[in-house]
Parts: sequence; C-alpha cells; structure tokens
Amino acid sequence: MLWIEGVVALVIALAFLLHALFAFKPEHVEHHPARVRIGATIQGLAIGLLIGFVVVPLRMQVMDARGFDPGLSPGLSSLSFIPALLMLIVIRRGALLKVPVLKTYLRAYRRATLLKARDDAEKALAKLDAIEARKAST
Repeated sequence: MLWIEGVVALVIALAFLLHALFAFKPEHVEHHPARVRIGATIQGLAIGLLIGFVVVPLRMQVMDARGFDPGLSPGLSSLSFIPALLMLIVIRRGALLKVPVLKTYLRAYRRATLLKARDDAEKALAKLDAIEARKAST
C-alpha cells in the first residue's frame, strides 16, 4: 500500500508546482522562473512526504474498523503525529532554506511567495480603504 503514500506526496508536489506556474506574475519572480518552479516542487515534495508517509497512515489506522486488537497500540503509533506536525511547521517557517544544495531554489520560491503575499495584502487594504471612504462620505 505504499503507492498511496507516494501518490499523495507527488500530488502535493504537483499542486505546489502548478501554483508556482499560474499564481506568480512576472513581477513576483525576481530570479529565473525555473528556480522558483524547482523550489516550489521541492517544498511541495517535502510537505507531501510528511503528509503522505505520516498523516495518511495515521488516518488509515484510525479509520480501520478491525475492532479491539490489543496487539496493535494506536496510542503509540499516533505519537508520531506531534513530531510530524512540528516538522511541517518548521518546514513552513523556512528550515529548508539553509540546506546547501537546495537553498538557491527554495529561497527563490520563498521570495516569490512573499512578494505575492505582499501584493495581495496591498490589494486587500486598498479595497478596505475604498469601503471605509465610501462609508465616511455617507
């Protein structure tokens, strides 16, 4: 059943790549676009591997209706969820940005992501200012 976990990891990596292809405008990409796409794929694969090989098996085990089996301890196996969650947070916060070979690609992707987030926040603030100006004039 390892193919399920592998497919989950690849689908998440593909989702990150598609996001990098279609969500970023040229002004968000300060480096070569291929660097951003490779960085998105690496980031997606890292998160996908954690989800695919930790979260999915835990979910399968919890949802398995075998009845009570004292030989299997779901309490012990579910302890891996907390380290996996912490690893997802650490990866999302940028721990992979220091890996020697991958840092160039991951930093390009991270920079493009932050530039897009900044532009989105500026647009949302402009909409809010327009709404508030409209209410103040009436």
